[in-house]
Amino acid sequence: MPNPADPKTVDSAKLAEQIYDLLMAEIEPDLLLQNLPNLDEKYKSEREEEKSARLKRYEAAYAEFDRRFNEFMAKVHEEVRASKRGSLAAKEAAALTQEQAALTSLEQAFS
Repeated sequence: MPNPADPKTVDSAKLAEQIYDLLMAEIEPDLLLQNLPNLDEKYKSEREEEKSARLKRYEAAYAEFDRRFNEFMAKVHEEVRASKRGSLAAKEAAALTQEQAALTSLEQAFS
């Protein structure tokens, strides 16, 4: 279980909640984290067939959420890979520049 005293855990939890709400807001506003505690009160007078239809709608909403979340995470992973490749390429270029400068210096010393 995550340690709530760990700042990384708290930030990760907040980020997860933000991502959830960001994606779910476009799918089913009832299922936003802030709305979940109030659903029983909001729908206390609905008929059984209405409740059944709503729960089916929620099930479809969670399936759509999972699909969008997976797309989102695939994009995040690709961005991370691209950043890593860019960072490595920059480091390699810097190392090559340093090596070339050292070689030039050595060549001049022997000339």
